[in-house]
Amino acid sequence: MTSYREDRYYRPARRLYKDSFRGKICGVFAGLGEYLGINAALLRILGIVGIFMSGPVIIFAYFIAALVMSDKPFHLYR
Repeated sequence: MTSYREDRYYRPARRLYKDSFRGKICGVFAGLGEYLGINAALLRILGIVGIFMSGPVIIFAYFIAALVMSDKPFHLYR
């Protein structure tokens, strides 16, 4: 049996995955939204605003993130 002192430090490991099932293009914003606890639509809007402000840098960073991030395993879908 664990004490309260040990339980309060337990935090399940969170990983950043791209969510191809709920995503629109590659699932990067959907996965990032789930990881941060933010609505994915808000992140998509911020991404579009970022495209207009910085040009192709955001597009390049998005596709690099899509290549680097791993897909969310099927057993994690609720």
